[in-house]
Amino acid sequence: MNEQPEPLRRASSLARGSNRGRLVEVLRRQGPLPRVELARSTGLSFPAISAITSKLMAEDLLCEAETDAATALPDDTDEEDTDGLNGRRRGRPAVLLTLNPEFGRIIAVSLRMNLIETLIADFSGSALAQSRLELTTRGLDAGALCDLVTAQIEAMLDETATPRERLLGIGIALQGIVDADTGRHLWSPALSITDVDLATPIREAFGVEVVMANDAVAVALALVAAEPALAQGLTATLMVGHGIGMGIVVDGEARWGAGAGSEIGHVKLTPNGPQCRCGQRGCIEAHLADYALYRDARTFLDLPPAVSQQPSEAQMALLRARARAGDPRLEQLFRQAGHALAEAVATTISVLRPHHLILAGPGLQAFDMMRSAYEERLELAVLPWLLKSTAIHVRPSESATIVDGMVRRTLRVVDRNYMETTE
Repeated sequence: MNEQPEPLRRASSLARGSNRGRLVEVLRRQGPLPRVELARSTGLSFPAISAITSKLMAEDLLCEAETDAATALPDDTDEEDTDGLNGRRRGRPAVLLTLNPEFGRIIAVSLRMNLIETLIADFSGSALAQSRLELTTRGLDAGALCDLVTAQIEAMLDETATPRERLLGIGIALQGIVDADTGRHLWSPALSITDVDLATPIREAFGVEVVMANDAVAVALALVAAEPALAQGLTATLMVGHGIGMGIVVDGEARWGAGAGSEIGHVKLTPNGPQCRCGQRGCIEAHLADYALYRDARTFLDLPPAVSQQPSEAQMALLRARARAGDPRLEQLFRQAGHALAEAVATTISVLRPHHLILAGPGLQAFDMMRSAYEERLELAVLPWLLKSTAIHVRPSESATIVDGMVRRTLRVVDRNYMETTE
């Protein structure tokens, strides 16, 4: 488990190659099911399902789910029905099988500007405890960063009385550019350091798989898991908030390129435009991200400075409230943000032609003030037939979505590794 992980983009195909993996994947996606429904959903025969589930229950990976007698399904076995699929069953209630929450624990860490959020979940993905630590992240060097993440993980284990041997995997989501294959953080606006191997020291400290991802990828996974209809085909999630990022999933899984993330926020909108945190000018992010809106608002309003130039949630809420109260200068600022959002959407649709495009993140709490300018610009920026080919969904999401999505991504990798070693 301490060896360098294989490229994460292979996780899905490897899991699908295992009958055990297919079964676990169905239970993660659909929840508790009787054996007959597992056979239907996996395409495996009923005898195969019975054999696999018996082994997984012996390994404590599966267990029986508690059921309400009033809603219990018919029994999923029949001596006259070899496959158990024709509905000729005896009348006793079926046994619903589910992933055993006590099989192990997963920890997810979200590192973004001036905040580290940590969550520990059981094997079913249910959260057990969560913490938020505010600090000046750009003041951390590589050693302090690794020590801090390690301390947050240890605090979660202590809070939930989780023995280290029960920890199965750790997921870390960061703003910026992440090489998910090697576990290296390449660049983030939240940090002053670059090209840092964060995965290796964490893996060595805890002896488990460490999964790295861009935070927009984590948000994308959380959103499509919450709404399965959005997981069909290629789905791009544009996250608007502290920065502008994009996560890409195919059929509900992050399987696009190196790490499934895109730095669309640093596409140039105006060559000599406002300063961006990346050091260049005119990026989409420099017109649309929270820090850009707050920075520009301070040029004409008496507002307190933001820590590390990153406004807090309370400061952004105040900015939105004053705009809705009718300040024409702020109204214009949000109109300009709507134009920038439309350009990001237009670029995504024109290049990727996704089936679904989700606009997400805390920045979308101001979408009502961006909408008219956004819609006007979008109609001009995309060919009409291209625009009609993509369904656009607006889902303002809280920051907690990041750790939720990171738990899901880490569980998928843990599933794959376990199935490979026990197949």
